[in-house]
Amino acid sequence: MNVFPCLWAAFGLVIGSFVNVCIYRLPRHESIIFPRSHCPRCGKAVRPYDNIPVLSFLWLRGKCRFCRQPISLQYPLVELLAALAFYASAAEWSFTPPAFVNSLFLSVILILVFIDYHHQILPNVLTLPGVAAGIVLSPLQAQGFFHDTVSYDLASLVSSAHTDAVLPWAGSVLGALVGGGILLMVATAYQAVRKRQGLGMGDVKMMAMVGAFAGWRVAILTIFIGSLLGSIAGICLVLFGGRTLQSKLAFGTFLGAASVIALFFGPAILQWYTSA
Repeated sequence: MNVFPCLWAAFGLVIGSFVNVCIYRLPRHESIIFPRSHCPRCGKAVRPYDNIPVLSFLWLRGKCRFCRQPISLQYPLVELLAALAFYASAAEWSFTPPAFVNSLFLSVILILVFIDYHHQILPNVLTLPGVAAGIVLSPLQAQGFFHDTVSYDLASLVSSAHTDAVLPWAGSVLGALVGGGILLMVATAYQAVRKRQGLGMGDVKMMAMVGAFAGWRVAILTIFIGSLLGSIAGICLVLFGGRTLQSKLAFGTFLGAASVIALFFGPAILQWYTSA
C-alpha cells in the first residue's frame, strides 16, 4: 500500500489552514504572517490546540472558545479541499516533482476561488507571482500533455558543432500566452462592442498563471469548461435566483473549478472528444 498520498494529504490539511489565512487577510491587505490567528469577531488569539485543522472545529463544535460566536464552516471545508487536492496530486503523480508542483498550483487556485467568490477580485499578489512560479517550476512539471519542450540548434549561436538544447520552460511560456491571451482578446472585443467591461484583468492574469503551470491545453480546456460552468450557473440564477442577465458572476471561481477538472481529466476529455 502506498502511504505517500495519505501522508501528503495530512500535510495538505496543514497547508489548508494557511490557505484560510490567505483567503481572509489578502483582500484586507493584512499580513499573512503577523499577527497570529485570531477570532475575527472578538479578536482573541487562537490557542495552538484550537488551531488543529478540522479536529479543532469539531472539538469546539464550530464556535469560538471565547466569544462563542459561530466559526464559519468555510474553514474546515477549505482544509479538507486542500487535503483532497494534495491527496489527488500524490495519487496521480506519486512521489515525483509534478505532485509537489501541482499541489502548490492547486493551493493558489483554492485561495483565488474563495477570494473571488467573496470579493470578486483576483489579487495581483497571487496571480503575477503565480505566473513566474509556473514558468520557473515548469522543468519539474509533467511533460507531454502539460508542457511541450522545444528543441533548437545552438550551432549558429555558440559554435560550429551541432548541439541541441531543450527549453523545458517554453511550453510554460506558451501556456501563459495562450491562457491569458485568449481571455484578453475576449475582454477587449467585449469592451469594444458593448462599451463596458465584461471581464476583469484579474481573470486574464489568473489564466496566464494556469497556462504557466499546466500548459496551453489545460488553459484552453479551463476556459471552455469554466465558461460552460459559468453559463449554467448564470441560467440557474436567472431562473431560480431572481437575478438578471446583467448580474455579475465571480468568473474566477468557475475558472478555478475548471482548472482542477482540466488538470486531472484533461487527457481523458481530449481523448474522448477526438475519438467521438
